[in-house]
Amino acid sequence: MTSWWMWNPAGTAPSRRFRSEESLARSAPDTDVVRSDDFTCPSQRRRATAVRSDFLRVTGDPVQVALVGQRLWTLLVALRRAQPLRDALAAAVPRAGRAALVAEPSRELADFDRRFDQFAAALRVLVADPTPEQLRHTAALD
Repeated sequence: MTSWWMWNPAGTAPSRRFRSEESLARSAPDTDVVRSDDFTCPSQRRRATAVRSDFLRVTGDPVQVALVGQRLWTLLVALRRAQPLRDALAAAVPRAGRAALVAEPSRELADFDRRFDQFAAALRVLVADPTPEQLRHTAALD
């Protein structure tokens, strides 16, 4: 699988020159870039890769595309931050009394997954039917 990266759309561009975009992505801090290698779980990497590749095919009003890009950035950062919690929940040994400790983080992850999947589905529809209305709908998703 090829590696990819996405620069923070709200971030400031680097002031110094880089040999390539890849070297820029490697040297950038985690707050400015999300890399495919940030996702250690293969299924989460596939999800992030699919959504990013769909985004690269989005065309239309630059303002709306930028809003979709910002939303994608937010979701990719949240997906990356959720990785340690997913790993911890997957490795948790079931014991008496632990269900209450796992319930709230599990609900939060399920809610995040629902919002991520909703955005991914809207992005797929936008790629298949690139109308201005669908672009506005996708940009307005929360």
